[in-house]
Amino acid sequence: MSAAFVAAVMLLVAACAGPAEEPGPTTLSWYVGPERADVESLAESCSDASGGRYRIEIERLPDDVEDRHAELVRRLLARDDSIDLFSMDMAWSAELAAAQVLAPVPEDLKQPFAQDVVPAALEATTVDGLLVAAPWTFDPWLLWWRGNAAERAGLDTTKPITWDDLLAGAELSGRQVLVDDPDGEGLAAWVNALVVGAGGTLLEGEGRSPDVGLDSAAGEEAAGIVEYLAEARLGGDPTAEAGAGLARRGGFVVAPSSFVSDPDVATVAGDLQWAPYPQVADTPAAPATGAALAVPLYAPSTSLSYEAVSCLTSADSLAALMTGSGHSAARATTYDAQDVVAGYPLADVTRPALETALALPQTPYWMRVRAALEKTWTPLSAVGSSTPDLSQKAVRSAVAGGLP
Repeated sequence: MSAAFVAAVMLLVAACAGPAEEPGPTTLSWYVGPERADVESLAESCSDASGGRYRIEIERLPDDVEDRHAELVRRLLARDDSIDLFSMDMAWSAELAAAQVLAPVPEDLKQPFAQDVVPAALEATTVDGLLVAAPWTFDPWLLWWRGNAAERAGLDTTKPITWDDLLAGAELSGRQVLVDDPDGEGLAAWVNALVVGAGGTLLEGEGRSPDVGLDSAAGEEAAGIVEYLAEARLGGDPTAEAGAGLARRGGFVVAPSSFVSDPDVATVAGDLQWAPYPQVADTPAAPATGAALAVPLYAPSTSLSYEAVSCLTSADSLAALMTGSGHSAARATTYDAQDVVAGYPLADVTRPALETALALPQTPYWMRVRAALEKTWTPLSAVGSSTPDLSQKAVRSAVAGGLP
């Protein structure tokens, strides 16, 4: 076969093949847990804004916090490269940073990610002085009810409402007080806020021997509130059905700001009312649950992943997040955006709440602490004077490496 013939054949093949195809956008898989926001729309907007560089696809993680945590940790430790970015419970920051499974935040993004972020949210995503993920949502909890339920309970919503006021009013009016818990983190957030609100600290310090403040006057006051709620049959264990309960029977619910977009309350959305979270004493101490956007260490293209995170935490994305879901953005200045001023009716309550909002305690052993709290504070009907001591011992044992 002559060289000329081979060359002619190759030219013919090339002509038949036509022009080379342009490479399409890189697909980025964004793993999210239970989410009341329209993450598909946020992903689409950022994909379009990338100019063809990437397209974000949503992958769902389990709703339950234990299952979600177990799946993520297993895959991250296995160096699974199918996760490009994920929504991380802020309470996991210390654990995942210690496990060295997070890609370092690029130097040029540290300041933009941290700028104007609520101090408690920034602290929750900073480990040993380093920002480990981009703060995204930070939802203060509120007191919710329908119609004139607060008036019928004798509550003056123009002034701070205490837990004593709320429980007495609910008992007087024959209504329940439910604690929202869509993923299993609600009980821990509630107990933490009760203890801190009573002047104590649930857990503080690093390592296997932190200070635990449950067996204290503050812990006793927290247990007393829970005990009264249960004994008066004003409510049961924290539940994912709080929205459905409010829609069917009325009463009161303590829940994050995103509760407003719970599908279970859609039919009564126009009847919803809200006020600041109930205080234990004179100092406001509302729990706040939040998520950060993290990039795994073994993501195929950490630069593209962080480009997507930058878009998802941009001013436009955060404004859309707030007005579309009721979430409170972790960046406080989002409240000044024109769309938020016009379309976020919760702002009068949520923005001041962010100043004193409580993130969950930072510890690499948070999931063990959560399990110990779950074991010793539920069922609510079993909570009593011995609970602070039992819970203190259980938390200490769990952090030290024992079974929670």
